[in-house]
Amino acid sequence: MHKSSSSCKGKLILKIHSKIEKLLEFVKFSVVGIINTAIDFAVFFVCYSILHFDSSFSQIFGYTAGMLNSFLMNKRWTFEDRTKGRKVLLKAVKFGFTNVVSLLLSIGVIKLSKLYLSNSILIAKILATLCAQGVNYILYKFWVFTKVEVKDESV
Repeated sequence: MHKSSSSCKGKLILKIHSKIEKLLEFVKFSVVGIINTAIDFAVFFVCYSILHFDSSFSQIFGYTAGMLNSFLMNKRWTFEDRTKGRKVLLKAVKFGFTNVVSLLLSIGVIKLSKLYLSNSILIAKILATLCAQGVNYILYKFWVFTKVEVKDESV
């Protein structure tokens, strides 16, 4: 009985550790997201309010600036991805594709929000950012920065 009791405790500790790691990863993603959002918003509002670009072009420039920061920080810090060489190129392509999808989604949300919800560009931008970040987290975690499982063959 003692052996199964310690086995259960070990499994519980591993399960708790796994949950904490997932939570920490999400917190890191959120911190990176805040930084990316600040970059995105700053570039967006400079383009839109100072340079008087169209909201779609402003969104493209702001989103791209945040996206570049996002790739670097999420790869190294959030998902602790250490791949190099050609595999990084593949991940960059996946990352770019994910962000093109999110960018198109965010432009659509801005247009629809301004048309149906509020004429406020700030509200539209916030809604677009929230939608894009949800899509990004799911695709980054499960498609772009997937961790390769190493099988234990010592058994």
